[in-house]
Amino acid sequence: MRRFERVMCGSLIALAVVAALGILGWLHAPADCAVPLVDVPAASVSQTGSQLRDQDQARTQAQTEAQAQPAGPLDGSAKPAEGNALVALEVINLLKNMYVSEVDVAGLLKAYDEKHSIPDMLAVLGDPYTRYMDPAQYRAMTDDMRGTFDGIGIYIGIREGQLTVMAPLKGTPGERAGLRPLDRIKFIDGKSTKDMAIEYAQSLMKGKKGTEVVLGIERDEDGKTRFFEVKIIRDTIRIPHVASEMLEGGIGYVQISSFFGDDTMDALDRELDALARQEMRGLILDLRYNPGGSFPLAIQVASRFLPSGTPVVHVVGRDGRRLTYYSGRGRKITVPVVVLVNEASASASEIVAGALQDTKAATIVGVTTFGKGLVQTIYPLSDGSAVSITTSRYLTAGGHSIDKKGIVPDVAVSLPKPEDAPAGASQDALRDTQLDRAIEVLRAKIQERKAA
Repeated sequence: MRRFERVMCGSLIALAVVAALGILGWLHAPADCAVPLVDVPAASVSQTGSQLRDQDQARTQAQTEAQAQPAGPLDGSAKPAEGNALVALEVINLLKNMYVSEVDVAGLLKAYDEKHSIPDMLAVLGDPYTRYMDPAQYRAMTDDMRGTFDGIGIYIGIREGQLTVMAPLKGTPGERAGLRPLDRIKFIDGKSTKDMAIEYAQSLMKGKKGTEVVLGIERDEDGKTRFFEVKIIRDTIRIPHVASEMLEGGIGYVQISSFFGDDTMDALDRELDALARQEMRGLILDLRYNPGGSFPLAIQVASRFLPSGTPVVHVVGRDGRRLTYYSGRGRKITVPVVVLVNEASASASEIVAGALQDTKAATIVGVTTFGKGLVQTIYPLSDGSAVSITTSRYLTAGGHSIDKKGIVPDVAVSLPKPEDAPAGASQDALRDTQLDRAIEVLRAKIQERKAA
């Protein structure tokens, strides 16, 4: 069995802003951050006005299902779109026609008139997933989605109102510096992170390869809270989206860290085919710490496990109409399947887990997921900035709303905490109890099929 540390590093690759992108805001480069691109058809929302239609035709809509990460107001040192009334009107026009519910246009205009700030205007909605990205933040997001950037390699998110390390990517400066999941980032190069937006935090931690960034970290350890500084040298980060290995007894293991990347589905197919050639008898699909990503990619992944024509997810627009997406054709996984999830599994990963659970195509093991049942669409704006707007809600294959509820696993099991290890013991003393239980469940399923 792999050591706990190795397994956890693999699972955490998925988290939430490389920086949720940061999962969730997106998982931008890693974070609770995390953000999916969803392609919601025009028929599912009501569009009015020739101006808006012209804008839509001219713009590439990167539709996204935000990764589980509420974003706070931007830090005071970043002043996006202040005084840019034209861009603010673009945003209001989009909200009026595309937002998931009716908006108070007068209230939005009043908020902008008072503060001349698009983020403050959007705060009127009370929706943490509808947010503004200035040109630099939007460029950073698109760079992250391509999977390569210069930075420190951690997923970040907002947890209990604080900027938090969701997971370091294995082999990156962040991991080598000793950062751990749930470390709280109190400042970045002297800037307080209180009420700081994930996108802005990402922009501070990214930078030219070879340059230094200093993080102020608060960590709970051995029943105490301590604060310390960490100096990290930036490097080029390449985000792996899919990894696999063959475990003992013909059990295949595949981890999908996020639903981003043009090559993610091809990578998944390669890994699954490689396991099949090794006579895989059962499969564990690890979606722990997966903050989400592309809505179409979630449908494609689910289609690998479901018969053609099986409902995968239902999208409900502002008019209340339901649009169902079905499993497509192609190669299918026919061996028994177990899916691993945890509290950082969000958005697109919840769509996949929910579809496999509702259709009884897999057994879900772990703890209750994040609970994000909303779909965002990213609209580029005329000045190079962009706005992410909640455009619809989704229901799982069985018609269940999981927003703010999450998916409850069929088999509940938590991970041990590092502080639970005996004094002086190494990481080898801690086991990935969720993976262990998944293997037990899968072996039983394999035996049941063999007996039948």
